[in-house]
Amino acid sequence: MNTTPHSMKSLPAASLILLLLGGHCLADAKHFTPNGIFHAAKDSTAVPADFTLTGDADFGTFGDPKTENNGHGLRLIAGGDFNKDGRHEATLTTIVKALKHEDGRWFRLRALALVQPEFPIESVMLHLKVEFLRDGGTNALDHITREFSSVIAAERRILADKGTNKNLGPATWRSFDLEFRTPFPEVDALKLSVGFRNGEDTADHAECWISELQLSAIPVPADYAQPANEPRLSRDLAKSMVPLGGRWYFDPRGGDRAPPAQFDHSNADRLFYLSAQLETPFIDNMTAWFRKGYRDAQGDTVIEDEFVPDNLIISFDKTHMIVRSRGLPNHPTGIFPDKARYLDGNPNYLQEKVTTTRIPLEPRENKDRLAMQDATNNNNALPGGPIGVAVNGIVFFNPFDHLLDADAVWRLDRCCGHPSPRAQYHYHKYPVCIKSPWADDGSEHSPLIGFAYDGYPIYGPYESKGLLAKDDTRNPINEFNIHRDEERGWHYHVTPGKFPHVIGGYWGVAEMRHGAR
Repeated sequence: MNTTPHSMKSLPAASLILLLLGGHCLADAKHFTPNGIFHAAKDSTAVPADFTLTGDADFGTFGDPKTENNGHGLRLIAGGDFNKDGRHEATLTTIVKALKHEDGRWFRLRALALVQPEFPIESVMLHLKVEFLRDGGTNALDHITREFSSVIAAERRILADKGTNKNLGPATWRSFDLEFRTPFPEVDALKLSVGFRNGEDTADHAECWISELQLSAIPVPADYAQPANEPRLSRDLAKSMVPLGGRWYFDPRGGDRAPPAQFDHSNADRLFYLSAQLETPFIDNMTAWFRKGYRDAQGDTVIEDEFVPDNLIISFDKTHMIVRSRGLPNHPTGIFPDKARYLDGNPNYLQEKVTTTRIPLEPRENKDRLAMQDATNNNNALPGGPIGVAVNGIVFFNPFDHLLDADAVWRLDRCCGHPSPRAQYHYHKYPVCIKSPWADDGSEHSPLIGFAYDGYPIYGPYESKGLLAKDDTRNPINEFNIHRDEERGWHYHVTPGKFPHVIGGYWGVAEMRHGAR
């Protein structure tokens, strides 16, 4: 087995790169035909030099060459314990380095596979996974996974034919795709994986055969909205504005200085938060859509898309910012319930949840504070359910799902959310889609993205240009994911790819007066 990662020159935006399981060099252009199809050598059965193989898997000839010509490649063996390590799982990985975000950030990972009829897809999770790395592949930032066992299950039903020769079965070669955008410009390497978990002690022939693993640069999807740069306003301008309490200000723009009773999408551009500069965090974050398939507050299924102008309403009293939200995300989501098992088979609907949250304007440090320990929440440092709210009205949860020791981040959709058993859509980690309308690409300190229930603000991942807060050694964040500076005071940072992802516990006194109305 060779564990040497692959290194390549920058990837042209329009190029097609194929990771072939035939022992050929990834970047060797002579192996490509004009239409991007690679013809692997028929006699190669060794693990390619640029890949690492672990678990119940092997490279070899597919099936019995005396009865059928299927070629060779990766054999994922879900039946029995092939390598005798007491586990039933396998992974094939490779690392593609020297990527440059200027050359494009959208990619497609594709596997060409045949799943044998005996492969137990009801329990085994077949998946593609991409991990986003920086610093030449030494620093993990985030990851995305797609499970495709359910696709195979559906295909078995569709292709069922009593007239088919029983020796052949319903299996067929087909492609499985994972399309993604690198979430940070610092990403200069991708760790690509294909594999399975939850294998069984089953009969022979419980194999998935994979002959090709392809990575291709793809055009920016037509429905993708590139974030724009937010205007940066000097802190000094706050002197001409009306203070609302804490760090909040209303801009009268030369008119009536009486603040409005509430802020919505029509006047969100006049509500400012004083950070290192004045920010308008609610612009473009107060409206949403009822999407077909969602459920409304009464539990009725939404039949067609409907625009929701009042998804988020903000008001103030003397001590609190009051956040009234209908809990509808203002960005793409996965399809829930996840009947197709595109993610993990989440059975819950995404439902409108009308909530009112009171965020203290003057946070108070808690002398008896607790942080989660040992990547668990056994000391109950954070409650289950909501622990804060993002600037689009979607709540943050702690890092765990329904099990205290089960990190939930792998279960999330592209925008890092999913619905709870109570049908409340929420985030467990840095929600990359919340960056709209900002372009938070690491050119400076990240903007505000939400608040914990103790009143302290939550910022994006960057501490300064090119520096993630989780990597800052000069002013490091602590186990609560919080630190202090002169301009922002105490503030949390999300930590992509690193526990606890959002916050590690309440640094201040949490006010839990929130809920449905």
